[in-house]
Amino acid sequence: MTEAEWWAATGPYEWPHHLFNWLFYVAGASDRKSRLSCVACCRFVEPFSGGAPFPSLLRMIEAFADGKEDEDRVSRAIDSVRPSQNDQYQALVHTDGHPTLTEEVEDHARSAILEAGCRYFDREWHQSRKKHPYSCYVADHIRYAAAAALGQRDVADRTIIHVLHDIFGPLPFRDVPIAPAWLTSDVLALARGIYEEKAFDRMPILADALQDAGCDNEEVLNHCRAAGWEHVRGCWVIDLLLGKPWREGDATPS
Repeated sequence: MTEAEWWAATGPYEWPHHLFNWLFYVAGASDRKSRLSCVACCRFVEPFSGGAPFPSLLRMIEAFADGKEDEDRVSRAIDSVRPSQNDQYQALVHTDGHPTLTEEVEDHARSAILEAGCRYFDREWHQSRKKHPYSCYVADHIRYAAAAALGQRDVADRTIIHVLHDIFGPLPFRDVPIAPAWLTSDVLALARGIYEEKAFDRMPILADALQDAGCDNEEVLNHCRAAGWEHVRGCWVIDLLLGKPWREGDATPS
């Protein structure tokens, strides 16, 4: 995949699934970035999940992606929900007649969240046992939920692609250097606050602080100031400023 193809993705049927697959197998995206992408995408369909325990489970998965939650605890929480989800699915496929629209949407929304919390297995494990990484199945469930709820699968496609562009930006294709001089106390405080509080309305303020610190990278500044752009946790600019690597195996800068 070229960078031009990455940015030009507009939502044909295969794109969201293809992008997640490419990020996992070819680009070597970190599990943190991939999982945060899944969480952000799941928030699109979480309102359709039927409520507890799925909203709190999604928050737990996000904390796990950020290293603030134990993987075993997340797995136990998922395992406690999965049997009832499987029972509901079996009831749907074996019921007389057809599932209601609400039942179908709920099933896919819940399945997306459960897949987002799957244990991480590396590329070698997947190549011998699975055709696609967990993120691909998350994308599929989100797309089916959106198609059933809204009648427009392309809405989910655009949402997923937007999330991936915000989280990975140009990084799978080239480095974007961050000059140490830009990392002033004001810039770092703003970046940390935006990340921890999900206060993405402060992104233009961050751009001003970066410019005051001497940042002349238009790509970075424009991403911070993009009108109407919805940022999510894992945004590539914030991650660069905070020294969070995007690729599996990269060391976090000290």
